[in-house]
Amino acid sequence: MATVQLKCPTTGELVDIGDLSPRVASIRRYSLALWVKRIPCTHCGDSHPWSSSDWIRAYEALADSPDAARVLVGDNTATALR
Repeated sequence: MATVQLKCPTTGELVDIGDLSPRVASIRRYSLALWVKRIPCTHCGDSHPWSSSDWIRAYEALADSPDAARVLVGDNTATALR
């Protein structure tokens, strides 16, 4: 499992979203349901958007690097990191 993180646009600190399993087959099942929720940020006190599109990008990044320990999501990108 990899930890998914967003970068706080105010402080640049990372905000943990949760764990993501490398089971990419479930992307298709959830990709039709579009959603956006707000993630509370402990660094700036605000909340940041987390969407179904972000979730799919994180899964795709993890599929390309299944040994990654974390996935950084932001600005329409997702990067798998060791």
